[in-house]
Amino acid sequence: MKELDDLLRACGRASGPVVLATVVAVSGSSYRRPGARMLMGADGWLAGGVSGGCLEGDLVRKAFFWTSDGPRVLRYDTTGDAAEDEGGLSFALGCNGVVDILLERWEPGPGDALGFAAEARKQSLRAVVATVYRGPEDAVGSRLMLREDGVSEGNLKGALLEPVRAAATEALVRGVPWSGACGGAEVLVEVVEPAPPVVVFGSGFDVAPVVSRAQGLGWHLTVVADRPVELLRRRFPGAQAHVASRASEVLEKVPLSARSVVLVMTHSLPQDRELLERLVPLPVRYLGVLGPRARTERILRELARTPTAEQLEKLHAPMGLDLGAEGADEIALSIIAEVQAVLAGRDGGRLRERQAPIHAEAIAPERRSA
Repeated sequence: MKELDDLLRACGRASGPVVLATVVAVSGSSYRRPGARMLMGADGWLAGGVSGGCLEGDLVRKAFFWTSDGPRVLRYDTTGDAAEDEGGLSFALGCNGVVDILLERWEPGPGDALGFAAEARKQSLRAVVATVYRGPEDAVGSRLMLREDGVSEGNLKGALLEPVRAAATEALVRGVPWSGACGGAEVLVEVVEPAPPVVVFGSGFDVAPVVSRAQGLGWHLTVVADRPVELLRRRFPGAQAHVASRASEVLEKVPLSARSVVLVMTHSLPQDRELLERLVPLPVRYLGVLGPRARTERILRELARTPTAEQLEKLHAPMGLDLGAEGADEIALSIIAEVQAVLAGRDGGRLRERQAPIHAEAIAPERRSA
């Protein structure tokens, strides 16, 4: 998410032509997945990335030549087993993957994919960007973009428009990106999620590293405490919003939704009790409480209503992964790591013990129904 912001800042400083590189398809193992992007300037600057650093140098050297006649898809074979052929390059990296990258001249303006995605995030709306990367020559690089409030943009037309629109609409509803066959072409369908809204209750010194780490990931931070707003702004400048509120007033002053991540860090037993009385029944995405398990269990026993099993499932107390964390910075790392795992639908275990691929394959609808 932060990468999108970095790309937009970079293009704002650019002078002269710019090439946009987008990973559109991956077979096997790859450091980056479809949707990863990099911007390149004619004078050699770049922002973003499409690999772990293996492919960027080659792209920067050749991207402007390759796009002189229009968009082009390059295939990079990183298995080290394939010979170079037309339209493909072999790198003896041993990564066991094949990566397709769409290169196109790019400039900001109405209908561009980066601007559309950024505006959707600004309005906290899910969006979909569908890009044709193989098919009729005049369609390569064409896009259809949808937003969950009904806004639609793009330059895709002709026979591909309706099948791509149907696929993009399905992705908008399901929130599942994919890359593959669609209507006689190959299409990358990206889902752009709004920045996770993270609400932190508390104003202690240990809140600052949580705000800092979440900000570095591009998350939207709101700090809430029974303190003057100006004090909160000075103490937590990295947060996007600061709310002065008593625990009894939070539901009126702080908007929460099914996407919200809520962190309770007040270090006050009465405040936590009053906050959990109001927060536990809400269908938020994640609810975490700082402090020992026994402390939270005591609070839960004292609530007016006994929490249901479903409510307890989203409650993380003590919050954070078991990293052996000591001190505010390490505890913040533990908390942010667990939130990221929950947002990604993972359990936060060791990758070496994971039997499935690190990245879940995004399967095109035509293949899912086969």
